Amino acid sequence: MGSEDGTVRRRSAVLPAVVAFVVVAAVFTASGIIRGTYPFGSLSRSTNDLGTQYIPFFAHLWDVLHGRAQGDFLFNWQSAFGVGFLADAGVDLGSPLSLLVGLFPRDRIDLAVYVITTLKLGLAAAAMAVVLLKLRPGPRWVAAMLGASYGVCGWALDDGSYVPMWLDGLIALPMFFLVAEWSLRRTNRVLSVLVVAVFWLSNFYTAYMATFAGGIYLLARLLTSDLSWSLRLRSVIRHGISFALGIALVAPILLPIITANRAATPSPSGIFRPSALDVFLSRLLPLSEGVGKTASLYVGTVALLLALTLPFNRFVPWRSRVIWVITIVGVAMSFRWAPTQEFWHAFDTPNGSQYREAFVLCGLLVAAAWVAVAHRLPGPLALLGGGALVAVIAVLSDGSRLLTRHSMFVLIVSGAVTLVAFGTIWLLRRMPATRRLKLPVAAAFAVLLAVVTVETTWTAIITDEYRAKALTPSAPAWTGKETDQLNAIRAAGDWPKYRTEPGTTLTPNDPMLLGGQGAGLYSSLLPSTTNQLLTGLGFGWSGYGRASRTLDNPVTDAIFAVGARMRPADDGTPHISRSEAPPLVTVQRRLAPAPASTDSNAPNPYAAQDQLLGSKVYEVPEYKGTRFATGEVKLVAQCTPGTTAYLFMPRVGGRARQPGGSWHELSSTRRPGINTSSAMIDLGTVPATGNLLIEVNFGEAPQGIPPENAIGCLDEKALAGAVKGLRATGASDVQAGGHSLHATLRPGSKGWAVLSVPKLDGWTCSVDGAKAQTPRNFGGLMAVQLTNPAKRVDCTFTPAGLRRGLAIGAAAAVLTLAIALTGAARRRRTPS
Repeated sequence: MGSEDGTVRRRSAVLPAVVAFVVVAAVFTASGIIRGTYPFGSLSRSTNDLGTQYIPFFAHLWDVLHGRAQGDFLFNWQSAFGVGFLADAGVDLGSPLSLLVGLFPRDRIDLAVYVITTLKLGLAAAAMAVVLLKLRPGPRWVAAMLGASYGVCGWALDDGSYVPMWLDGLIALPMFFLVAEWSLRRTNRVLSVLVVAVFWLSNFYTAYMATFAGGIYLLARLLTSDLSWSLRLRSVIRHGISFALGIALVAPILLPIITANRAATPSPSGIFRPSALDVFLSRLLPLSEGVGKTASLYVGTVALLLALTLPFNRFVPWRSRVIWVITIVGVAMSFRWAPTQEFWHAFDTPNGSQYREAFVLCGLLVAAAWVAVAHRLPGPLALLGGGALVAVIAVLSDGSRLLTRHSMFVLIVSGAVTLVAFGTIWLLRRMPATRRLKLPVAAAFAVLLAVVTVETTWTAIITDEYRAKALTPSAPAWTGKETDQLNAIRAAGDWPKYRTEPGTTLTPNDPMLLGGQGAGLYSSLLPSTTNQLLTGLGFGWSGYGRASRTLDNPVTDAIFAVGARMRPADDGTPHISRSEAPPLVTVQRRLAPAPASTDSNAPNPYAAQDQLLGSKVYEVPEYKGTRFATGEVKLVAQCTPGTTAYLFMPRVGGRARQPGGSWHELSSTRRPGINTSSAMIDLGTVPATGNLLIEVNFGEAPQGIPPENAIGCLDEKALAGAVKGLRATGASDVQAGGHSLHATLRPGSKGWAVLSVPKLDGWTCSVDGAKAQTPRNFGGLMAVQLTNPAKRVDCTFTPAGLRRGLAIGAAAAVLTLAIALTGAARRRRTPS
């Protein structure tokens, strides 16, 4: 009999889940059609990191799935001259839905990401509808409506829609509520572990938030249940074991992420300042927008009003009312206190959107709304009480700058329709003649569903409009120009004979987006050592050092074996230039010592380039500077006539040139701190007199000039000789695997094999099949000692933390299997 009831209950949840999914997909699609955003119009959806980070990562995943990438799931040969990929894949692409990108054409990655985003929103709504009915049986049409309200809540529209990896947390929250229900009912122990594993794999950051929210949900359910305290304790223990095993199962991904995060370029923590009360409360209302700066708490007027009827609904047991009210208020207050706000973000206050956990409160509000209606639909007094609380929130929010023109109008109309619809249903069910009529209830559901659909669509449009104004699109949608560039890079490439540098014109992740193998990488896991290597050589960066940029310089091209480079015209037409490049593995008899440090600590990229090249090709002159009343500075130095002058001022913003020449940008910014660093710039040929004059025009405010090492003059003939020597003595053949590099050396090779690959933890190399060794750090690159005349060098990369993670994951799998077998044996012993 129990199994039959379970079957009926599962079937009864299908229709509400489907309705919630369809409504959310329709809302998200309709808002895009009305706004005219991609794929329905010319406006780009690629706000902020969506265009510069996530779409390129999805493009690289497409290449990996189709066997066209240089690298595999462990290593990425295309970005930052070689960097681990497992951690990035776990952070940005962990969701199983990400694999759907492989079903789309390569030039429709934007469309693939849009479809995946829509699917995630819809699945979150469907999951919430299912878990509400699991929480307590109730009207299925209300479950569908509340599920839809959750799927397009304010956080989903404002924060999650352009950070698709966070949307996995939107799905995880109701699924973790479901795990709590299974823990409470002592069912589905293995499935609980697997659910936890899937969502911690999908996105551990939002899964962390959803995990604690699931714990809060379980606590509320236990405190409102009639179970004995011993059974309550057993439910908590069972819940904890499910999460411990689920998290341990994904340790092979999670530990490399944690290890890579510790080794990543640090970014400054944000400073949390709680928003004013009127601003905070206004985010509960329709058509409000804070562009990620405030908590996006909107769940729709219908869901909000129903949640606020809870304290007044006499059909709900008093203990449930008290516990759920305390839960909602407590979580809301935790968003406004710095220590608990840090806790929600794993004790790392973000410097971007500071309320990334807002979806947690949205989910709990929807659950509270369900508790208010599942026992019995609220009567007139409860509806009036909820309406009064909505009115109080509206009055307290009246001064908020985040309320848009029609916010109050929509709130009043939606609230009035909700009160009338539920009041009508209550009245019909009070009269014997109409108590069993289904048509009026269906009509009321249709009206309320229309209110939810129209209101959330309008809110989605307003949200997108305001976000587009505050955060300009970071990248255009894919067009024919990008296809031409991709094809040109593929045609020019000959990896691993040499690298083809696509530049960073469109995004910092152009090597993944367009192909090739370059310096560009925008990732929160960009290794600090790689950033130090590139900065020390004169490369620029942005995003607080988490986005490395290309450097168009012949010496660094030689160091990193760049044999082809794309320089697109202003209209996007690709132009490929070629150069004679040394192989990826060169041989140096002895390693040049590191540049001597100076008292001023001014970086000397010219000496650093000389060191890695193995030859002196720069002269670094002394110079004098004169500051004029206009704020402009002129630098004077002496260099060999005919050499090429370079300027490196990483902490300066503005522009520089030789008199009469073109201005070159210095891109460093100081708001709110040093967010970008200027790259080395080519100022042209030194005049025949040898007198070098450089004009520096500050863009923001007068800034300090480095006392030394800012100017270098390159001897092109010396560089050509150095390159010729490296080509003559370097590896005769280089082969690259997904996460390995193999070099055949020329006869008699002695000294050191220098790999033009950044030194990262996880690399091991062997010479002629001998015992593997950890390569030496040579100025940020890898160097392998050749004790005898060597013939071959083989190097393999294993992400740091992977082996330990595999061991933990294997142990968790064994324990999970033991639980499954124990449960199966117990069921066999139990009489039917």
